[in-house]
Amino acid sequence: MDNLSQRSGLRLASIKQSGSVIAAYSIVVIMFFIGMAIMDGFASSNTILSLLVLASFVGIAAIGQNLVILLGGIDMSLPYMITLGNLMVPFLNSHHVPTVFSILIVLAIAVVVGAINGMLSSWLKLHPLIITLGVGYIVNGILYFVTQGIPLGEPPVFLEHLAALNGHVFGIPVPPVVFIWFALAALVVWMLRGTRLGRQIYAVGANPKAAELVLIKRVKVWTYTYVASAVLAAMAGMLLSGFSGGGSFGIGDPYLFVTVGAVAIGGTSLLGGAGGYMGTLAGVLILTEINMILTGLNMDASQQKILYGIIVLIMIAIYGRELHIKNRL
Repeated sequence: MDNLSQRSGLRLASIKQSGSVIAAYSIVVIMFFIGMAIMDGFASSNTILSLLVLASFVGIAAIGQNLVILLGGIDMSLPYMITLGNLMVPFLNSHHVPTVFSILIVLAIAVVVGAINGMLSSWLKLHPLIITLGVGYIVNGILYFVTQGIPLGEPPVFLEHLAALNGHVFGIPVPPVVFIWFALAALVVWMLRGTRLGRQIYAVGANPKAAELVLIKRVKVWTYTYVASAVLAAMAGMLLSGFSGGGSFGIGDPYLFVTVGAVAIGGTSLLGGAGGYMGTLAGVLILTEINMILTGLNMDASQQKILYGIIVLIMIAIYGRELHIKNRL
């Protein structure tokens, strides 16, 4: 009977997750028609490409946030890692460091930061909110020390081409950054569904104690996942520098709540153990559509932040009131 009830619980959780993803994509379509009704030219190819490019930066960073939330954690250092990638590549470029080495240096720093986040959170068994926020502040302080608080340099032409609205991929008029986002999305969906690491992430998020009993190394899973989150956030920051033409302190700040909001809207439980990136991708598109509509209505940044905050709070209220998946099986 226990096995039967467990299988029934898993089927019900799967059905509920599928319903959440369908609902999220339905909202994408609804928001698009609302945009068409409110703004002239919302359905034009230029606007759609702009929407996809803006969404790609959020979407790449949200992959890592999605993974750590599936573990039952959160990555508060994500904005600082975006700022790191955004500032350091132009800064190193201004000091004549070759582009390849600049990118490798940033990615190496991201690996170290992610490993620290994951290992400390799992070893000390403190809530990752505390660990990642503290590590993020340290990263930000080091950035101020290295740059003296003054963003320097321009991004390499390579990054500008990747983020260009008029870019092409294999002759197709799609900006390369959008192609990169979709390729990474396909990779993470496959990883979660078809690999051992993906199954381990769900297992640890659903029931850490049970996962340890079946010899899943919780520290290793947390470390790998937080490394992925830091690396993806740094990648998003580097691509942002190519889009904006330079680095900027605080550029990553809005991405924390936007990524968490996208994950929640996409149906991933904020308690961990249930969800996936297909829904998060829809959440990213929804929030980007809202942002473009609000911008078209001449709403200022503070009003947009208020709306994002309301959305996140509503979704946390909805998903945070659910029983954890281990108590539903």
